[in-house]
Amino acid sequence: MSALVLLSALILVPWVTALLVRRAPSDERGSEIAIAGAAVTLLLAVAPLALMHGGSFDGVGPTLPLVGARLHLGLDGYSVVMPLLVAGMQLCLLIAGRRAVLDRPNLAAVLSTASATIAILCARDLALFGVAWVATLIPGERLIARKEVNDPLLRRTYRLFLLGGTLPIVAGIAGIAWLAAQRGAVAPFDIDEIHRVGLPAASQPVLFALLGLAVLIRRAAVPFHGWLPVLLERGPFGVALLLGQAQVGIHLLLTVVVPLLPEGSAAGMPIIAGVGLLSTVHGAVLALVQTDLRRMIGYLMSSQKGVMLLGIASMNIQSVSGALLQGVASTISLTGLAIVIWAIEARTGAADTRKLGGLVASMPRAAAFFFLLACASIGFPGALTFVSEDLLIHGVLHVHPVLAVIMLVATAINGITVFRAFQRTFLGPAPRARYAAVESMLLRERVVLLSLVALTVVLGVAPTRLLVLREGVVDRVVEQIHP
Repeated sequence: MSALVLLSALILVPWVTALLVRRAPSDERGSEIAIAGAAVTLLLAVAPLALMHGGSFDGVGPTLPLVGARLHLGLDGYSVVMPLLVAGMQLCLLIAGRRAVLDRPNLAAVLSTASATIAILCARDLALFGVAWVATLIPGERLIARKEVNDPLLRRTYRLFLLGGTLPIVAGIAGIAWLAAQRGAVAPFDIDEIHRVGLPAASQPVLFALLGLAVLIRRAAVPFHGWLPVLLERGPFGVALLLGQAQVGIHLLLTVVVPLLPEGSAAGMPIIAGVGLLSTVHGAVLALVQTDLRRMIGYLMSSQKGVMLLGIASMNIQSVSGALLQGVASTISLTGLAIVIWAIEARTGAADTRKLGGLVASMPRAAAFFFLLACASIGFPGALTFVSEDLLIHGVLHVHPVLAVIMLVATAINGITVFRAFQRTFLGPAPRARYAAVESMLLRERVVLLSLVALTVVLGVAPTRLLVLREGVVDRVVEQIHP
C-alpha cells in the first residue's frame, strides 16, 4: 500500500464514519458505528510507524492545474506519532463518553474534528493544511449553534476563536504561496517546493507574525486563552477536548513556520518564549482558584501549552525534545483526568467542587484514577511527564535560567491545584446524602482509564523510542534557527 493511499484512508475513515453515524437509525447504533470507525482509524495510524523509512513517510498525488495546490501527504519522525495520539483520544472519548450526551450529532462532530485534525498533521501542502485547519472548527460551530439561545456566551466566544484562529493562517498561507510563485515555485503551496525556492528575508517577519498569531490563538496563549476554559466548561466535551489537546499549533510551528521562515523565527522566538512563560504562570494561577473541575482542566491545559511554547522557543535540543514529549504526556494524562470528571458529572450532575465531596466511598475507582492521572499530569516519577519536564527544564535552564525557575514554580502550583481538587471532590464530608448512592464506574470507563495510566507509565519507564524517533526532526529544527 502506497503512503498516499494509506494516509488518505487515515484521514477519510473517520469522516466517512461520521456520515454513517448521522444516518444511523438510533443513537445506540450510531455509537457502535462510531467506535468501530475509530478503532479502524487507530489501526491505520499505527501503520506509518512500521512502514516509515529514512525518517519520512511521504506520498504525492495530482496537482490542481489552476490553483497550484497538490495532494501531498507525509509524516516525519515528529508528526508520525501525532495521528496515533489523535486516533487514540478519539477512541477513548467514544468508548468512555457519556451516552446521554453523545447522540448522533455529537458522535459525528467528534469524528469529523478528528478527521480534519489528522489531515492537518499529514498535510505537506499549505492549501490542504489551511482547509483542514478551518475544517477542525466547523463541527464544533454546528453543535454550539444548537445551544445559541441557552448559551450566547459560548457561541460568541467560539465565533471569536473561529475567526481569530482562521484569518491569520489564511492570510499567512496566501502570502507564502504568492511569494513562492514569484520566486518560480512550480507548486507554490507545496511545503517542500517552498523550502527549495526560499522566501525573501524582508517578508519573513510579517509572515511569522501572522502564523505566530494563529499558533498563539490555537494554543490558548495569553491573551487569547479565554476560549479554552469556556469551551471545556460549557461546550460539547468531546469536541472541546480534541480541539484543546491536539497539538496542531506546535505542528504549524515546526512544520511550516521554522522551516520556511528561519530568519523570521530567529527574530520572533523570544516573543513566543515570553508569551509561553506568561501563559504557563497565568494558567497555573487561574486553575488554582477555580471551583468548576471542567474550567480547572481548561486552565491546566493552557498552562501546559505555555510550557511547551517556552520549550520550543528556547530552541536547543533538550528543550525542544522535552516540549515535544510533553505534548504526548500531557495529552494522555489530562485526557484521562477529563474523562474522570466527565464520569463524576454524569453521576452527580455537578462538576463544582463546592457541591461535591466524600465521593471516595461511592466511587473508589474514580478516586484512584483521578489521583494517578493527577500525579502523571504534574511530572511524578515513573510517568512520561517526569521525563519530558526534566528535559524541558534542563533545556530552558541553559538558555533562560530565570524563566526555568518561574516555570518550576508554575508546575508546583499546578500540583497544588490537582491535589486540592482531589481532596475537595473525593475526601471530606459529602454535602449531599444522595452521593452515597452514586453508581461506580462502568467497565468501559475503567478499561479506558487503566489503558491511559498504563500508557503513561510504560512510556515514562521506556521513553527512548519516542526520543530517538524525533531526534532527526529536533536536530533539523534547532539547526535552522542556529545554523
